[in-house]
Amino acid sequence: MGKISEFQGLRAVALAGIIFYHYGNTGLAMYAVWGVSLFFMLSGYLNGLSWANGKQPHRDMKSSVSYMLRHIKKLYLLHIIMTVASIPVSGILPAIRTNGAKELIFWGIVFFMNVTLTKSLYPKYYWGYNGVSWFLSTYAALCLLTPSLLHGTARLLKNQKLRRAVKVMAAIFALQFVYCFLIGRTELTTEYWGYIFPLARVGEYVIGMIAGMFSSKLPEGRRYGMIGVIAGLWIAVLMFGVPMPEWLYRSIVWIVPNVLLLWGVHRSQGLLSRVLSCRLLVVLGDYSANMYLIHQVVYGYFFYYGLMEGTAGTRIALMLLNYVLTFVLAAGFQILMKRWAERKKYIKKTED
Repeated sequence: MGKISEFQGLRAVALAGIIFYHYGNTGLAMYAVWGVSLFFMLSGYLNGLSWANGKQPHRDMKSSVSYMLRHIKKLYLLHIIMTVASIPVSGILPAIRTNGAKELIFWGIVFFMNVTLTKSLYPKYYWGYNGVSWFLSTYAALCLLTPSLLHGTARLLKNQKLRRAVKVMAAIFALQFVYCFLIGRTELTTEYWGYIFPLARVGEYVIGMIAGMFSSKLPEGRRYGMIGVIAGLWIAVLMFGVPMPEWLYRSIVWIVPNVLLLWGVHRSQGLLSRVLSCRLLVVLGDYSANMYLIHQVVYGYFFYYGLMEGTAGTRIALMLLNYVLTFVLAAGFQILMKRWAERKKYIKKTED
């Protein structure tokens, strides 16, 4: 299955909120968490779409591990590079110089968790080194579960009727709601247990899967384009016009409008789909995963050298500079990896 241009554009829109929020724009907090939720749901949607198109992975552990490695290998080297690049600006070195060997051992363990993609499994220091890489850790865990989730979901849907799919999605949504509600009533850290912890993301991930499995059963037409527009407006109102408790906006509130948005964008050729398919957004979407891993480290260096302060105009200019620099680094890395792969292929061919 090739890339869907509308979804690449949607990735670019979602990433913009995350990047600009991390620059210190607290008013974009809900824009950023919506973007994270969309990424998980879109990944589930594409997995469900592949399943419906006949690409059905085996359910055994070997296949699950292979599936996970296949989906994270393109990002893993960049993840390691960004982890190392974050060290000078993360405050780790001053802490080690102040506290000695004990601190070195601790941050060595956190570094090991980064390398093994296990940082999202521990409720403390999931921001250690390159803070945003928790997402890759959580995504890796979901990828490991994906073959089992696909098989289990397909069996749960039984007769493949859209009505049953909606009922199943509603049941999963209800369970996710209860989980988030209970987390919000405890002393547990909502940010971790409702947002970072991999199993807290399973509900929206599976709902995205089901939406993808049934996408082909929906007729194409302008009405779905209108549904996409309505969903987009719904999301915008939630972002900027509805105050919500943390347990609610961290994930659960976006699930229903995101499903409608994905269906609306994918099943229509309306105005929203055409806008998201514009060349600039598609290109930015193509590099969105790399940009996500890079942008926080770039901000770290901006902060380290005192570039986070100044007038509003200066901050906006620096924010845009950061975005452009992040894009250039992401595109440059991808080009280098492509040339490296081509060179390896050429060397192997000449040796044969």
